[in-house]
Amino acid sequence: MSYTEAKQNSVLIVSGSERSRETIAEVFSSSRYSPVTTRGSAAEARRLILDAPYSLVFINTPLPDEPGIQLALDLSNSRNCCVALIVPGDSYDQTNEQVEDAGILTLGRPCTAQQLRQAAAMMGATRTKLADMEKRTATLEEKMDEVRLVNRAKWMLIERRGMDEATAHRYIEKLAMDARQTRRLVAQTLIRSLDND
Repeated sequence: MSYTEAKQNSVLIVSGSERSRETIAEVFSSSRYSPVTTRGSAAEARRLILDAPYSLVFINTPLPDEPGIQLALDLSNSRNCCVALIVPGDSYDQTNEQVEDAGILTLGRPCTAQQLRQAAAMMGATRTKLADMEKRTATLEEKMDEVRLVNRAKWMLIERRGMDEATAHRYIEKLAMDARQTRRLVAQTLIRSLDND
């Protein structure tokens, strides 16, 4: 799932304590967050997230089957989700140092409902920003790909038809205008036909 596909923030809460899962889930009961899903271990969370991507993941550490840091790092590195670790206050600095560079938010316990909502708002804003960057990157990659194709077609025209660069460029532009096709399509067609010559 890409960042752009998630307009509404889905939330996954991972905590070994059922009471903590319920308390945190109540914070996200508004319509801005749907669905809100809870799991009791890292293994359960890993299985779930394979099938259903989540926008925001809150991990209340430690978990029964692992401390939770590795789960946070794995999700942050392999999934398009924002991750927050909720850790005991005395281990905040050490944990934050381990996960900060991976873009994981660390919250010290005790954590208020307002702090959780603020964290979710920051994480949601980050997702929005990432979605915008993803769109721009995709657009730039498409443009760069088109330029590469057109340049390849130009150089093939120069090598195989003896045109100079300006003439090859005008030739591609004219073909595109006359055929009412993009320069990309014209370049692809030229490359195929020149490869067969």
